Amino acid sequence: MTNALILANTVLFRAFNENKDITPMKLQKLIYFIYKKYLKETELPLFSERFEAWQYGPVLTSVYDGFKVYGSNHIKNYYIDKDSKAWIISMDSSDELSDAFDYVWDEYSDYDGIYLSTLTHKVGTAWYKTLKNNNILLEDKDIKEEEWYH
Repeated sequence: MTNALILANTVLFRAFNENKDITPMKLQKLIYFIYKKYLKETELPLFSERFEAWQYGPVLTSVYDGFKVYGSNHIKNYYIDKDSKAWIISMDSSDELSDAFDYVWDEYSDYDGIYLSTLTHKVGTAWYKTLKNNNILLEDKDIKEEEWYH
């Protein structure tokens, strides 16, 4: 299991190396899709933090808090922890995580956060089911059952 903020930094590492812009919204959605792909493939959660159903789709509070200073602008720096360190995940540590990350990156990294948000809002998504049931936390079973949308 990893930490959502470390996964966020890993996404940013890839984006910075490929000169791709990432807004906080886009970061949230890419993390959500990586989590979803990993969950579908392994039947295990990637981290313990739960996604919440916010207005623009699934959100991790820690990632929101870590990058809210950017608003809707492009993120320019990594999340720095209390020890002044910016951690990233070594993709050599898990074939399943590496596969999930690469799949999501290849399929979704060229889209902006607004478009990715619309994908999470479709009827039948975990976000949709959560709001329909007047809940705030997305259930892993609903995330796992969610289809892939383009």
